[in-house]
Amino acid sequence: MLYETLLQFKMLLVMLYFGITCGILLTIKNLMCKTVKQNKVVVILTDVLFCIVSTFVFLYAETTFCYGEFRLFKLLSFCLGIFIEQISINNLVEKFLKLIYNLFVRIFYKVKKTKLYKKIFK
Repeated sequence: MLYETLLQFKMLLVMLYFGITCGILLTIKNLMCKTVKQNKVVVILTDVLFCIVSTFVFLYAETTFCYGEFRLFKLLSFCLGIFIEQISINNLVEKFLKLIYNLFVRIFYKVKKTKLYKKIFK
């Protein structure tokens, strides 16, 4: 019991870390929803998928790093991690993801114009 009590701060930091990771996934989900905002089915599916993935990430962190004991401060620190990511580094992550997307699109268009691509995908 004393060992687990001494590691509560470690558990808090682990849950914050995994919360920030899920916050980055939320940013990716929001970018996908911005691109297909007219298609309500895709928006609902991405919401459900994000909820499932974040639940599995929480349960993974809970069982792997926190001895499988459910405590309210762990859930609150997980949610706080998502909130911190949305407030602090959301814009940086969004710009980085848009940069990667634009780079991928440019490379794809250059490859699409080549003769080899036209021969392969005729």
